[in-house]
Amino acid sequence: GASRTVIREAIQQLRGRGLLRTLKGSGSYIAYPSLETLAGAVETYSVLTNDDSYLQLMDFRILLETECARLAAIHSCEKIIAIMQKAIDKMKKSCGNRKRFSEADIAFHLAIAAGSKHNLYATVLSALEKRSIEYANVNRGDSEWYQNVINTHQEIFDAIIKSEPEEAAAAMKRHLILSRRHYVDLDR
Repeated sequence: GASRTVIREAIQQLRGRGLLRTLKGSGSYIAYPSLETLAGAVETYSVLTNDDSYLQLMDFRILLETECARLAAIHSCEKIIAIMQKAIDKMKKSCGNRKRFSEADIAFHLAIAAGSKHNLYATVLSALEKRSIEYANVNRGDSEWYQNVINTHQEIFDAIIKSEPEEAAAAMKRHLILSRRHYVDLDR
């Protein structure tokens, strides 16, 4: 009983959400579940959410990235460790340059997620990348703040290369809680 226009619009919306795929001349079909579909939904949510909801995203990152750090201390290979080291080096060279520092900061976190060898964690975290860089570019502190971030990253990195999962998780949690506090303090 629905008009063709309504059906077409519904199909277009479902296709836009990655739930349907359309084959020309054949029809519309339920899309195969994929991590990319999940990542797209999480990214859309994170980008469209208002500033009040950002604290919820931070809380989610604390849970997710703490476990990523724990797993990275168990599973990281030389390639991932090299990427983390490169990110820390870039951060050191980029103090005062919000954009470059933020990109290196997020690259470090994404390397840890990749090092966790848990595809779902890595996919969800990468979907939060745009919002995290946006937040970081706006909310960077003074020169002391840059050094504090580098120090907390170094603590995480040291625990990972020493294969100390509990210390890596604790260091990541401390780091993200400090970031969350920084955000709350700026909001006041």
